[in-house]
Order: sequence, then structure tokens, then C-alpha cells
Amino acid sequence: LQGSGKTTSAAKLALRLMKEGRHPLLIAADVYRPAAMDQLQTLGGQVGVPVFSEVGPSPVELARLGVTHAKHHALNVAIIDTAGRLQVDEQLMAELRAIKAAVSPAEILMVADAMTGQEAVNIAAGFHKEIGLTGVILTKLDGDARGGAALSIRSALGVPLKFVGVGERPEQFE
Repeated sequence: LQGSGKTTSAAKLALRLMKEGRHPLLIAADVYRPAAMDQLQTLGGQVGVPVFSEVGPSPVELARLGVTHAKHHALNVAIIDTAGRLQVDEQLMAELRAIKAAVSPAEILMVADAMTGQEAVNIAAGFHKEIGLTGVILTKLDGDARGGAALSIRSALGVPLKFVGVGERPEQFE
């Protein structure tokens, strides 16, 4: 959802993969939030990862074009930064299903804010039911949250907690 740290987590994940010897591309597919594409461009520049961004195409087409761009430029990981919403809604889910159908991702990771506590479980369950998550990235674990959401998400959904954000800097990603 909005404010959970999706765009920042995408850049953190790209940096981590680059340090592991991969060649990632960040794809800016959030066409709704003002300056989302600019934010991803800035973060990509900070971590040294290229960003695919175009004004005009739909999020589904941006995902498709970005993955094609990655293949043509020998980039072996495409990270698609999709839009968030203030709440889970059918329009968001339909868009995510269409992106999934268009690019057949190997991983579908939901970014959840640890500060939302047990509500993160309900949100993750909704996403998992609709699009089939392969894992979760939990952000803001450096705050007052102590991991209850992480344990609950793992237990309720049966998908792994793949990464956690433990600070705002790009390297604060475990």
C-alpha cells in the first residue's frame, strides 16, 4: 500500500542484487503517484542501477516494455515498481493480475510496513489470494515494531519473509 516503502525497497533490492553480481533494471510502473517515476530515477542513480521509465504507456505496457528492454541490454533482473493504493481495491488487483500475465514474473514480492502490525497480515492475505505472492519485504523493522507482523505473515500465508528494511539508507536491507 502507499507509504510502505515500495519504491525505496525496489532500489534497495536492486543494490543488493548488483552486489551479488547480478545486473538489475528498475522499471517505473507507478503512473499514479505524483513524482513516483522521478523518485525511482533518483534512487536508481544513487545505487547505480539503470531505470526504465516512459511517460504515456499503461503500467502493464511499461512492465512489458521494461522487461524487453532488460533482455535487450543484458540486464538479468527486472524489478517492477508498481503503484500502491491507500487500500486494497479491485482496480489495483486487476492491474497487478494483468502485469503478472504480461511478464510472468519469477517472484511476486509484497512490501509491507512493519508498523502496521497485524493489519499487515490482512493486507498480505488479500494480495496473496488475488495474485499469489512468493514472498514479503517488511519495511521499517528498525522502529518500534518487533517482528510480530513478520511471524504472523509467515504463519498465515506460508510465504517467506525474503527481506527486511532496517533503515532508510540503501544498504540497510537484510
